[in-house]
Amino acid sequence: MSETPSAPTGLPGNGGVGVEAASADPRLSYTVADNIATIGIERGHKMNALLPDMILNFSDLIERARRDSKVRAVVIRGAGKSFCAGDDLNPEDRFKYGPPDLHTRLKMGYPRLINDILQLRKPVVAMLRGYAVGAGFDLSLACDFRIAAPDTKMAAIYVRRGLGGGCAYLLPRYVGLGKATELMLLGEMIDAQEALRLNLVTKVVPEETLEEETYALAKRLARGATQAIGAIKNARNQGLGCDPVKGLEWQILCNVDLMFHRDAREGPRAFMERREPNFTGEWIDLQYDAFDPDYR
Repeated sequence: MSETPSAPTGLPGNGGVGVEAASADPRLSYTVADNIATIGIERGHKMNALLPDMILNFSDLIERARRDSKVRAVVIRGAGKSFCAGDDLNPEDRFKYGPPDLHTRLKMGYPRLINDILQLRKPVVAMLRGYAVGAGFDLSLACDFRIAAPDTKMAAIYVRRGLGGGCAYLLPRYVGLGKATELMLLGEMIDAQEALRLNLVTKVVPEETLEEETYALAKRLARGATQAIGAIKNARNQGLGCDPVKGLEWQILCNVDLMFHRDAREGPRAFMERREPNFTGEWIDLQYDAFDPDYR
């Protein structure tokens, strides 16, 4: 893939600087090629365990991908032999980002990334190998697809560290209440084939073709109807926590939203003309008045 620079935003991120500067963190990487943004966790010597300041910068990279109209799919991967071994349990300055209460943890802990990925209106593919445990397990479940190497190991390992709560939202939605309870209360490792049987991964592929398979799927998604994918993700998210009537309303609102995008016209037109659609992800701009960039 030929790498191209991402469109600068000039807008502040979590660190108070432009979001495009977030990749200056050597523990994270960000590249764009073929309309795919790749976010890499580059802490292989620690099995890509996450630290609080990394989480802030990781969040900025997701925001960078969201703002860049050229990015139409995202791949998340880990350096070395593992995807992500969860939170780094090394002692931290617990008051660095404010009192360690619920609000701070939602902003500084890995659940922030779960929210960001779930709400990102672009498809996200996780490339898994080695350990995807704890926060790394939850992070992978937040992605829309998970392509796994045969050596992938997954676990809601919190209980074995005397901790809890992790995976409690997403895991039951994948495997049901009974199996999720078993996985969370025992904290046992499951291998790639068992994860596939439980629908926790999309596909298990040989290690030598892991990258090829991951990016083949990402390219397919990047050629798709980006805005439709985003609207579907939003309707799915809303439908998880509401009654059937509201769920059907979100389903209808999904299509109402898409009437403001060119792909919703291109898709039916291509079908009628018996050709492949050329999806662009572009909005139909309803701003009739000229924009003055110098207005203050």
